[in-house]
Amino acid sequence: MRVRTNIILAEDILAKIDVLAGEKQKRSAVIETALREYIAREESKVPADNGTEVVNKKGGSKAKLTKV
Repeated sequence: MRVRTNIILAEDILAKIDVLAGEKQKRSAVIETALREYIAREESKVPADNGTEVVNKKGGSKAKLTKV
């Protein structure tokens, strides 16, 4: 499920996203791909037997990073 959100980005970053997206992709697709890659890299740093709990400070929700 996708959820609409608002983020604030520097103009130069947004311009680069637009170049990467081109006319065939949407900005959100480029951002989602980048974030999935970032999350995968961060999760690979977590030891397999020890998940790290991450708390969303705005909503108070929790997620657990575990190596997959």
